[in-house]
Amino acid sequence: MKTILRLLKHSFRTGKIPAAKYLAVGFIIILLSLSVATQASATLFYTGDIYIDSLSATIDVTNEATIIVEYTLVNQGDNKETVNLTFSHPDAAAFVDKDESSNPVDFNPGEKRKLTFSYSLSLPSAEFQRIMFAPMLFFNDMPNSQRTKSYNIRLILPEGVKKLVYSNKPYTNIVTEGIRVAILWKKSDVYPTTLVAAWTTLDVDIAAVKKATPSKLTAPGEIVEVEITIQNKGGKEIRDITLSDNFFPNAFEAVAPMDEFELVQPEMSDSHLYWKKKIEGLKPGETKSYTYSIKVKALGTETRLDSLVVLVNGIPVSVSNDVILYSELEERYKPEAPERKFPTKFVIIGVVVVAVIIASVLVIKSRRKKGKV
Repeated sequence: MKTILRLLKHSFRTGKIPAAKYLAVGFIIILLSLSVATQASATLFYTGDIYIDSLSATIDVTNEATIIVEYTLVNQGDNKETVNLTFSHPDAAAFVDKDESSNPVDFNPGEKRKLTFSYSLSLPSAEFQRIMFAPMLFFNDMPNSQRTKSYNIRLILPEGVKKLVYSNKPYTNIVTEGIRVAILWKKSDVYPTTLVAAWTTLDVDIAAVKKATPSKLTAPGEIVEVEITIQNKGGKEIRDITLSDNFFPNAFEAVAPMDEFELVQPEMSDSHLYWKKKIEGLKPGETKSYTYSIKVKALGTETRLDSLVVLVNGIPVSVSNDVILYSELEERYKPEAPERKFPTKFVIIGVVVVAVIIASVLVIKSRRKKGKV
């Protein structure tokens, strides 16, 4: 190891690397990168042998939300491991294998243990309700670096509510449980990030679809026509409907009709450009479409038009789909979009390796130029 370090130091000083020793230099760069990445990962994430095999939760909403979360943890190592376990909700009652939990918790090699957390959340008495479920389990005050093998969430909606207005995660299914409706999220091999869901107690059913033309852009400054189609899928007329779409002014500019756009500049937050359309009423089964135009000022790797919100009497009741616009160049070389994930030590390793290699090349070139002079 010392010999390789001396070689690396000498190479940086002279700007010369013997051909037969390139592999050794590359090897030490990777070793150093692994060491740095492992240390950085260990300070941010728990990297021990205990992982989350499964997470299942039931969120039962009546006048309040009663939440029960079950984790199955497994020690995949060959040694006994002791760890402090804390849940994201500090007031949750905690049990390990049906006994009241106390830290630290011991895991024998290969042992599987079940953790249960239960707590309640008060909800406002309002026609629009929203819940945020953060199923984060901390190992020695750090999130686990490994993915959860099985992720199952069941949200039982209040009586009379048939669907969600919004969810930040796509749900797997909608089922009926007696006279109530339950929304299911089922995934595997994921990180247990926060789930946000919203619903309304208003008895309305409006579907909204957003389309944009053209679907491919060639350069910033192009004008896009957006079409919004809404349909009353319920059995009674709905009145006092408002369609609301919003944009960041640094990325989009209003084009037409200008009287339907409004630029809002709050004192304590970023400016927003809103397109709003008021609709007097929509009869049962009736469909209406509306269009507006915007200019795309900034064209990035993807240009996303976020979902439009449908309001009735000022209360959100539905959202449309998102629309993503691609440039022709992006479409030609567009790779498959990877799933967003927590940074692991492998990501850190890659960043460090690239940084070290770039630094090495720059130093060598600099030394060579000085030698020529």
